[in-house]
Amino acid sequence: MKRKIKSIILSCVLCTTISNIGHSATTSELQSVLEKYGVPYTSDCGTKNEAHYNGTLPECQEWGMYYDKPNRRCDYCEMGYITDSKTDTKCREIKCPDGYAITIIKDGICPEGYGLFEITNGTCPDGTQLHKL
Repeated sequence: MKRKIKSIILSCVLCTTISNIGHSATTSELQSVLEKYGVPYTSDCGTKNEAHYNGTLPECQEWGMYYDKPNRRCDYCEMGYITDSKTDTKCREIKCPDGYAITIIKDGICPEGYGLFEITNGTCPDGTQLHKL
């Protein structure tokens, strides 16, 4: 009887040990989970660089920012680059079609003769149109 009890206890200990080994995570696996859910570094908490998990993906708080996975933070795109959504993980270069040129507007100040209008879904606001050079 004692032998049977020892055998059961030994089996339980062995099963528990094996199951714990099977569920341990590596550093890269933990990093991957933190990136996936947008868990920020403490220094980014409460700032615009903090991504918020929207139930599917980490999402930046402002347009023009992308989610930098390895650094688990949102950053602004460089000048001449843009994002298509608040969940983008990289910026894409702005490329103008033939006959069009980019005009960079800094601090909301337009060059003389230009006005600042928001183009959404590829449609110009009423009363405005794109001009070919």
